[in-house]
Amino acid sequence: MLSISLFSVKPVAAQRATQFSTGDIFEIPAVNGSIKFSVNGTYVSADLVDDTWLFNNLTLSGSRFSGVLMFSAKNCNVTIHMFRSNSLRYTVEGMGEQVINLGLNSSIQSHVSEWSVINQDSVFFAPEKQWKLLPDNTIVVRELLGTLTVVRYNYGYPVNEDPFYLQHSILILTGITLVITVTIATIIKLKNRHQRRLP
Repeated sequence: MLSISLFSVKPVAAQRATQFSTGDIFEIPAVNGSIKFSVNGTYVSADLVDDTWLFNNLTLSGSRFSGVLMFSAKNCNVTIHMFRSNSLRYTVEGMGEQVINLGLNSSIQSHVSEWSVINQDSVFFAPEKQWKLLPDNTIVVRELLGTLTVVRYNYGYPVNEDPFYLQHSILILTGITLVITVTIATIIKLKNRHQRRLP
């Protein structure tokens, strides 16, 4: 699990951005990994902390999004192609492990159903087999090759884990009330018809 707090990242609006190119390699020697980018871009800071690269205010060329990305590559080499607030696309060489955090608020835990890991052939990989979600919204991907996309759906919306009947209690009560009302009205109507037919 990443031990870097997102709330420790200070505002950096007044700081100057550093440019990087596709030829720059961000090595992680202790775990035999490296990260590079397929497009040029900028960041305000890039620090290797606990074998994880922390890119602050990362922006890739052709994108208007700027954010925090934490990425570790263990026993593999990674090329990052796209970075957005809710998704990351990269190519991995080597049967290793990638640890990814898109800079989401770690105090609000997301649900595994909000995430997907997909390869270039649109194959969705099952959680807890090839990847898992940690409590701080970090994704750990293991032993997958090729181009992968890590994406969070339902971005910004909390997942309600209450049972169905609690999530839809008003709708259920309204339906029950409607059924009772229609039933009573039908009984009264039938009773009135029956009384009219009696001599």
